[in-house]
Amino acid sequence: MAVKNYIIRVLLVLSIAVLSNFIFTIWLWPEELEKEGPELNKLLKLQDSCDVLYFGESSNISYHPLEDSITSSISELIDKNLPHTIVGDVTHPAYHMGIYLPLIERLETGKKVKTLIVTMNLRTFDQACIHSELESALQKQALYYKSLPPVLIHLMAALNLYDNLNPFERDLDMWRSWTKDTLNLKGFDFPYPTIKSWCEAVKFPGPDGSEDMEKRTLADHNIKAFAFILNEDNPRIRDCDEIVRVCKTKGIKLVFNLLPENIEYADSLVGPLLTGIIRYNRDFLINRYQSKGSIVVDNLEIVKGVDYIDQNWTTEHYVYRGRKAIADRVSQILRH
Repeated sequence: MAVKNYIIRVLLVLSIAVLSNFIFTIWLWPEELEKEGPELNKLLKLQDSCDVLYFGESSNISYHPLEDSITSSISELIDKNLPHTIVGDVTHPAYHMGIYLPLIERLETGKKVKTLIVTMNLRTFDQACIHSELESALQKQALYYKSLPPVLIHLMAALNLYDNLNPFERDLDMWRSWTKDTLNLKGFDFPYPTIKSWCEAVKFPGPDGSEDMEKRTLADHNIKAFAFILNEDNPRIRDCDEIVRVCKTKGIKLVFNLLPENIEYADSLVGPLLTGIIRYNRDFLINRYQSKGSIVVDNLEIVKGVDYIDQNWTTEHYVYRGRKAIADRVSQILRH
């Protein structure tokens, strides 16, 4: 009798859970998903109508409000270059591999989409991005992209059951990395073993002992953005590895679009040691993912320094000439 009562209770709880999820999914989920996970519905619609999906962040859609008479995004320019191919995009500012991944996992097999172009932003592999104060909000969105019962996602979000560190904790983790992560790479001579010590070094001194603070600030920002050595322990690398695995499982061709970085300014402000690190990381990504059967389009150095929208900061935002150069290179690879 006790066993029978236990089974009845379990079945009752399961019935209530299933009914609750059904009611929630029909009446409340569409509005909540549109607010908290805005890209999933777009993805599910595009997979039936596009041959190629472009996953991007602000680099895809940024343009100069004064200089650009043509404001087309990178994905739109690729679409124009491939007249017999329909290219759609899933674009959201600040997204990175860890947020693309649960979206890519939601792609259904047997749909029209056969190729993914996934933005590979080198700066998103750095400590500042990994520990960004935006990450909690991004991880909440990623939760809404998971293939879980909607009512469970709602409860997990309400209870903060996702990577929800507060900004102070993330900032502290970033500073720990800048202070303790040692720069060590065969063939490179590092006079400064950490980002912290490199940023503390005197830069652009004047005859009176003062420093050119505008140049120094930008130099230090370049160091914080690019002075890291990629290896398989980097969380973004683990995300990339998983994206490769998912695409193979679904039978989808994967193209990584390695974005340009402002090598000219990094070299003039910091020097060949930093640009050497950037190029090492580029080679690491190309070698790792081409060996896994994916395509990596190397756009790292194809945009001139003057063609970056942000001249006083380090971002991947390009004027039309830069966006077109990227789109042309990706399109050429796709044709062949």
